Amino acid sequence: MSAQAEPRGGSGVWDFLRNLSEKQKGSSSEQMPEEHPCMRIGRYAAAVLPAALLLYYCTHAALYAGEHHTFILASGRTYVVSLICFLLIVLALVPVRLSEHANRITSWGWFLLAPFAVYFSLLYMNASKYSIKFFELNRIALVLTFVFLFLFETAVLILTGSIRFAVVTMAVLIAALGIANSFVIAFRGMALSAADLFSLGAAASVASEYTYELDWYMYMELLCTLAICMFSLKLHGGRILHPAVRAAVLVLWCGVAGSFYYLCCRTDFLEQHDIRSQGFTHQLRYKNYDMIFTTLTTCFYLSVEKPEGYSLDKVKEIAAPYLIEDAGDDTNAAAADTDVRQASSENTTSQTDGKNKTASGGKSTASTSGNAAANAAIAAGETPNLIVIMNESFADYTSIGKGLDLSEDCMPFIHSLTENTIKGTAYVSIFGGNTPNSEYEFLTGNTMGFLPASSVGFNLFVRGNLPSIASELKSQGYETLAMHPYRGTNYRRNLVYPQIGFDTFYTRDDFTQAKYIRSYISDDTLAQRIITEFNKHEESTDMPLFSYNVTIQNHGGYFASNTRNLDLDITVEDPEVDQTKTTLYVNLIRESDQMLQNLVNYFEDKEAPTVIVMFGDHQANLGDDTYEYLVGNEDEISREERMEKYKVPFVIWANYDIPEETIERTSLNYLYSILADRLDFPMTGYQKYLLALSEKIPALCAQGYWGDDGNYYELEDESSPYHDLINEYNILEYNDIFGGKDRDLEFFADVQPD
Repeated sequence: MSAQAEPRGGSGVWDFLRNLSEKQKGSSSEQMPEEHPCMRIGRYAAAVLPAALLLYYCTHAALYAGEHHTFILASGRTYVVSLICFLLIVLALVPVRLSEHANRITSWGWFLLAPFAVYFSLLYMNASKYSIKFFELNRIALVLTFVFLFLFETAVLILTGSIRFAVVTMAVLIAALGIANSFVIAFRGMALSAADLFSLGAAASVASEYTYELDWYMYMELLCTLAICMFSLKLHGGRILHPAVRAAVLVLWCGVAGSFYYLCCRTDFLEQHDIRSQGFTHQLRYKNYDMIFTTLTTCFYLSVEKPEGYSLDKVKEIAAPYLIEDAGDDTNAAAADTDVRQASSENTTSQTDGKNKTASGGKSTASTSGNAAANAAIAAGETPNLIVIMNESFADYTSIGKGLDLSEDCMPFIHSLTENTIKGTAYVSIFGGNTPNSEYEFLTGNTMGFLPASSVGFNLFVRGNLPSIASELKSQGYETLAMHPYRGTNYRRNLVYPQIGFDTFYTRDDFTQAKYIRSYISDDTLAQRIITEFNKHEESTDMPLFSYNVTIQNHGGYFASNTRNLDLDITVEDPEVDQTKTTLYVNLIRESDQMLQNLVNYFEDKEAPTVIVMFGDHQANLGDDTYEYLVGNEDEISREERMEKYKVPFVIWANYDIPEETIERTSLNYLYSILADRLDFPMTGYQKYLLALSEKIPALCAQGYWGDDGNYYELEDESSPYHDLINEYNILEYNDIFGGKDRDLEFFADVQPD
């Protein structure tokens, strides 16, 4: 037998693929050049990838079965994955060679179909997670989504001239967005938004503290994306090489993109079709708009429009009742007292030896438990020190919805604290993350409710020197100190704090002998540093101290494997909740409660009058099961009921006599004004305005507000009896943030006499 006729031997799959490859090569040798060795190596490498994914799938039982001990072949999902992986391997190994004409048609056809393939692969991943039904999606949002995908794909095509690169880039980025979004929702309970692009550094700094596990849907999204990419890489036609053609496509793209932008951003088209960026959680709106468009809408609302009726004259008109040019003017004084409801306040302010002195007035009648030295100092007009602690993820889950049933109280000290104490519940604008937004609200008195959804106040809305509590107290003779035992660059704190009035900022690098709980510096370590800095301050100056502190101990990442230096003595009795997360969390809160007790124990006998404030920045994300048990299914409860996810406790304690009070409902933008009113601290016109507003609208945050009629309203509700008040607040805040040289500094920054 001749060499040509001699059989190659074997009849396996490999020989079949090889023979098929050679036949195709021979039939198309005239049309296509010989395959480069690098391409051959690339095909083999591409075949290894689905094989590796299949191996990963088979070794992670949770992906293919609900129970970790289920035999792998007992799940039909295994067969689906195996089949897809096999087809991907074949697709990678077999070089498909088409004629030039057929390749061009196939390439452009795939270019038109690829956005749909990418969309539906992502929809498959999200549909079950977020109860998305394709045929119930908003049709306008759906059309706009596909327009966006085509625009994105075409933009890459114009830049590179390659259909393959355009499709692969789109597929990879959309898949990465979808998978990253799933992780973010799992970790912080809120979805990704455009504003998160400004917080990538902060996200990266804590990313290592979480555990990343692919679920079935993420895994299938990877395989679908891999299939799209492999098919795209098979195509050789469809390149735009001629400059004139590329220019024509660019002109067409600019026209469509410009129309898209104008329609979505410069008109009320989206609002007319009930498409909006504001809401409780993005994932709740996935059922109407899907993930891509929901995320896209956050880009449309990054800019802040002037509120209705905004003008400098209007700002001055609203501010006028809270500005008293002559403290002896009885008419003005009486009007201001009526507006801010401070008739019981009789405090006076004077300057003595460069130190601001504030009389206590007649408010401290409810308790006589303050220490004698501190009471005497207040009576003599001494200004109290102010220590503020914003405690990371600090919340009382025994009072949220049904409340957790615990083996013992996780915050016994706070619950028992009554003397010389004001405490209650504050509503915040965030859930699970974006801590600086709570800082921003407390320090400035502005609300995130008038700013883009999911934006970060520190990243976008501190422009130059912004009036704040720190700058105000600094002007009154306080030394201002900020401490955060983590990276100072997170959320631009190292840049923002000096702009809002802090003299000194200590970060994790300044805590050289710290105790760690899990991966974070403990609350107790921060408390000891607060005491150390206070004592140093007392020895060096007669100025009062404003010490502002942001903890890190309770940060997310509640995993059973991460309990370093933490005793899990408190157990959660509710079987329906996520036991791992809730158990770890409540034991962390016990540590925070102990930290506050240590501080109170230390300062209660100090001669220098001192006020300690502690509140939470947001609730922790303890898993969907936990919140569904405590609050209810988000699909079935009202917007007011969802507000249970946005409340945190606050405590104001003094080592001298102050009236005890429990405030059922407030918000962080009001908290300092309430403190200043009750404890006779000096106030700016803006703070007096906020105090007066809190009488009419007791709590206001990004999710909505309560009126003094007891009813809950959405911020955009124009039928609300408080709509005009909301708009006036918006006007003032806009002037504060964006007024520049036209900012009313007398109102926002100057302390007003009483």
